[in-house]
Amino acid sequence: MGVGYCCFEIDEKKMASEESKTRVEVISIPAGELPKEIPREEFASRVLHAVRDNLLGKIMKSAVSDSTDNLLKKEMTKLADEVIKFRQAMSKSVIADESLSDKDPVCLERLPASFEAGWKEWKSCWDNREEFAYQAFIKTMTSPESEE
Repeated sequence: MGVGYCCFEIDEKKMASEESKTRVEVISIPAGELPKEIPREEFASRVLHAVRDNLLGKIMKSAVSDSTDNLLKKEMTKLADEVIKFRQAMSKSVIADESLSDKDPVCLERLPASFEAGWKEWKSCWDNREEFAYQAFIKTMTSPESEE
């Protein structure tokens, strides 16, 4: 029969510092006109009320922050997925478009504006949005330079 033992390692980074153990958080208690002597029960009630409000405020702030961060992450993921679908639809449409030829004028400087025009159509349409987005994309990409 073997003898077993257990070892524990304490990481210095995870240990609480002496300063954090002795740090005191000051909670202000709205006093108004305090008498020279306050009954013990009233004083305790005011202190508990101030502590509860401060603690609940921190909890609510954390809860609201976590909730909105989660919402933002979900929306960013949806948007990223939608942009990928848009980009794939544009590339498939360009490849499938037989009306385009190698000699058609294309201005690559307008590529960002073309994607933006297509994206606006993509977001605004649900019926046949791939076609409308592609048409806006190509129109911006192949339009002759405007003289300003």
